[in-house]
Amino acid sequence: MDVVQDWAAHFLSTHPTQALLLASYTPYLSTLSSALLLTKSWLLHLIDTISHKPDLATLALLLVIVLVSLKIVDMLWQTLLFWVRLVRRLVFWGGAVGLALWLWTRGPVGVVEDVGFWVGAWRVEYAGWKEREIGARGGVGSGGRQQVVQQQQHGRWF
Repeated sequence: MDVVQDWAAHFLSTHPTQALLLASYTPYLSTLSSALLLTKSWLLHLIDTISHKPDLATLALLLVIVLVSLKIVDMLWQTLLFWVRLVRRLVFWGGAVGLALWLWTRGPVGVVEDVGFWVGAWRVEYAGWKEREIGARGGVGSGGRQQVVQQQQHGRWF
């Protein structure tokens, strides 16, 4: 605090032009100086109280440790959220670019053909696994895989 007062005295006494310039800031500097002095007196009283009572010092140290650890955990959480959001955005925009490239290279008709092929393949696999499930339960399979293959051969996809 003495350093600030020494510099303020130096600036106010050295040059008249600087004195005129700093004269407009004098009320703000005096308010700041009084606020700093008040804060200094409160902190000195608090430090004096804590140093004479070790229980309070232990609690204060524990409080500081808890606050710092919570701040570190918050920083780690924010880092995790950043990476999760980044991966999610990369997957979304990568999928959008992949879909656009697929549509560009195959055209709308080719995309519909590809989707129809994959829907048919999924139905065949689904029917096969459904048949295995029925067989595993002791029932007789209904030939679901054969029906779907026949539907594909006749051109009925849906």
